[in-house]
Amino acid sequence: MRIDGNGYARELTHAEMHVLLYQGFNNARDRLLFALCFYTACRISEARQMHLIDAFVDGWHSDVVRSAILLRKENTKGKQGTRTIPTHPDLARFLQEYRRDALHLLALQQDFGHWNYRNLNEDGKIVALASIQCPRCGSTKIKRDGQEQGHQRYGCKECHYRPREHHILKTDSSAQAPTTRLYDPRGVFASTNYGFLFANPNNPFLFPGLKGQGCLSLDAALERFEFAFEQSGIIGAGSHSGRRTALTRMHREGILLRVIQAISGHKQLENLQTYLEVTANEVSAAINVLD
Repeated sequence: MRIDGNGYARELTHAEMHVLLYQGFNNARDRLLFALCFYTACRISEARQMHLIDAFVDGWHSDVVRSAILLRKENTKGKQGTRTIPTHPDLARFLQEYRRDALHLLALQQDFGHWNYRNLNEDGKIVALASIQCPRCGSTKIKRDGQEQGHQRYGCKECHYRPREHHILKTDSSAQAPTTRLYDPRGVFASTNYGFLFANPNNPFLFPGLKGQGCLSLDAALERFEFAFEQSGIIGAGSHSGRRTALTRMHREGILLRVIQAISGHKQLENLQTYLEVTANEVSAAINVLD
């Protein structure tokens, strides 16, 4: 068990895994990151540095998940070799959920801008007050669109009309309260701390870093795991818990060590064996076979 940064991250029970995946992680990106660590038994750094093309057949252009997940040699510990892990059906579902949410969030960020706890309601939805409207179509999706002959222009995201400021329809303060629109941020509480997938066409990573640059940092990934463990009331878990749980379960099911080693990427069997937890009941059962 891991306590205050000491010891090994412990194995998780089936119930704890379910709580983590469906309650502990609040958005599809963080859920997928942990699911990759479990369903491929990879390390957190191998998961966070994956490319889109390592999981999806056509990368950016398709939601078709590969039949086997690619873990690149350059991202593995000691750069020991590339591994391909058959894609578990549940992992494929988490991947497609993340891709769908990524497209929704990017569109939301482009339409609404950035958000954080200040404009989220108690249900985690973004609250936007419709105080201005397009004079042509009535849409409230208005953005600033540059200066023209000394006048501020605005752009309607619905009909693409570019009215000047004095043409914009504004809510009368003496009238009824302005219409409130709710936007679903899919569990992303602060957009400025979130790397938007598809925001940068030149970024190949499955988990982009801030402003679409590089990949999600290790510190940020660890922070998301710690948050989920705390939210789920799970003590003694760590970033390796998904990996340790997967390898231990395979071992208990009688999978050959050589097969488990091919999945884990350990060069030496003795290194793999440090991941395989043994319970008191298993020790007792072993002793009881002795005559």
